[in-house]
Order: sequence, then C-alpha cells, then structure tokens
Amino acid sequence: MLVLGIESSCDETAVALVRDGTTVLAEVIASQADDFAAWGGVVPELAARGHVASLPGLIERVLIQAGVTLDALGGVAVGAWPGLIGSLLTGVTAAKVIAQRRGLPLAAVDHIQAHLAAIHLDRAAVMYPLVGLVASGGHSHFYLGEAPGRFQPIGGTIDDAAGEAFDKAAATLGLGYPGGPQIDARAARGNAAAMTLPRSFLNDDTLRLSFAGIKTALLYQARGPLGKDPLRLDARGIDDACAAFQTAVVDCLATKLLLAARQRGVRAIAVGGGVACNRALRARVARDAAMAGLELYLPATKHCADNAAMVAALGHFQIARGEIAGADLVPLPTGSAGPRKPKKTI
Repeated sequence: MLVLGIESSCDETAVALVRDGTTVLAEVIASQADDFAAWGGVVPELAARGHVASLPGLIERVLIQAGVTLDALGGVAVGAWPGLIGSLLTGVTAAKVIAQRRGLPLAAVDHIQAHLAAIHLDRAAVMYPLVGLVASGGHSHFYLGEAPGRFQPIGGTIDDAAGEAFDKAAATLGLGYPGGPQIDARAARGNAAAMTLPRSFLNDDTLRLSFAGIKTALLYQARGPLGKDPLRLDARGIDDACAAFQTAVVDCLATKLLLAARQRGVRAIAVGGGVACNRALRARVARDAAMAGLELYLPATKHCADNAAMVAALGHFQIARGEIAGADLVPLPTGSAGPRKPKKTI
C-alpha cells in the first residue's frame, strides 16, 4: 500500500510517499529553522503561514519525484498531534481534502510515536517487543513497543525535554539556534571532565528523567550564581561546557533506556527524535546495546528530525489495522504522552 504522509506539527513542512510502511519512494521537506534563527525560536503564527505557502508545492514535487499520481495512493497519513495548533491545522486540512476527494482511508498519526515508527524505514524486519526512547525538542519519553505502530508510554521527563535543554544550554553559552547541532559540534573539541554537572535520577530504579538541574547548573557556572552575569567562559571553556553538558544528558538518556529494557525483559531497543541525531548519543547507545546483547534500531539521521516518511510509516500500520480517522478529525496540541513543548516558541 502506498501512503502519502504529511507532517506540519512545528516548523518543518514535509511530504513523503512510503510503500508498505518501509520503502520510501520520495520525500521532500521545507524547513523554517533559518527563518527563526534571528528570533531564537519558533514563532507559531509565522510557522503556520509558512506551511500554507509550502505544502501544495511539496505535494506536487513528491508525486513528480516518485513518478505517480494521486490515483496510486492507498491511504493518507497526517501528523495530527501533538504540536502547534496552527501548524497542525494546515497539514490536517490538506490530508482530509485529499482523502475525502479520492475516497482514501485517513490515518491520524501521533507525531511523537511516529518517531519510533521511523525504525521501519528502509529496514526489512524489526524485532518486537522493544523499548524505545523518543528524545526531541518537546519530548523525552520511553515507550514499550508491542507491535509495529503500537507504543505505550512507560516513563520520561518530569520537566524539560532533552532537545529543549540543548537549546537553552546553547543560549546560555551564546551559541546559535537550534542548539543541539551547535553543542554537538563544539563538544567534539571539549573536555567533559572540565565541568561537573548533575545527573538527576541517574541511579534510581525509575524511568524518570529531569534536565532542569543540568541546565541550571550550567547557567550558574557559565554566568554566575544568579545566572545574569556576562559569559565567564572563553572559547575553550565553551567547548568544555558543551562536552560536559552533552555527556550528562547522554548519560541520563542511555542509562535509563537500558534500565527500561531490563525492567521490561526485551531484547531490542530503539531511539528516535531529533536528539537521536546527536553523535555522542548514537555512539553511546550503540556501545551499550552491543555490551548488553541487545538489538538496536536507529533511524537514519534524516529520519530522526521531523519528517513525513515516519508519519506515512505509522499511518500504514494504523490503516492496516483499520484505525481510520473520520471527516470530523480535529488536530490537538496535546497527545497521548502529554503536551508537546515545541522546540522553542516566541
């Protein structure tokens, strides 16, 4: 079955064609990240307008790239929650129009869980059950994957998401937005041992995460006890701070992911979401999985950030199970794992 996927939950407008939940025929994406760099975060109203301007052309482009027409579709999938409501409305409206006019089944996809469905892209088989981590700008949660497209939340952050913490740490250090890639690059040159940062809940037996303490500790060390002083670090100090911060966040994510796997007795783990692009996190979970004898599923980095192929993949599994959305589908800013904090909004 060929599924058209549409993603517009935040500031990326994306469209993809995926066959049988695994094979990507074509995908295109228009990012507004550069537009929002000067603002230091996403402006919701401007993001929604950007989706309106980009989406029709992207749908046409992806069909041309794949060499098909709308007549070839077996279904339509759209990220329906969570996200910025104006952005979601654009994608959901377009998906509903296509599905209704073509008489196609429509899948309303949870954007966060779609990050885990990305492990099926360009992969023949996935072992279930598994434990998955979604780490992004708005979420850091653990899921029990019982079958393709069936994920149940089992733990996660009690405050900031990992990606949000990266963005705020980058702002503290005077780096650009988005912060994750900036810290990843600078950390490669730094010494993580040069700065001590806390790791909340690291040694307990819960699946709780917390990044507020790490973020605040960095702020005080970089900008004084009130966090309001000029930056105290030189270029080398910033590199070291990035390395220390990244190491602390990765330590928390990887340690709790392995704990979740042990508690649930699974033999496979997966990581998705924008933070899964981080090189240190990918290396750490690969090492941990090998040492523990676990199968590891990591999407390609292009399918870790927001994309439409993951939406089409999850939509395929939902449609195959008969989980069809009606014409009354309404997007929601919140979803099954609670409210999504966008990367950063102004």
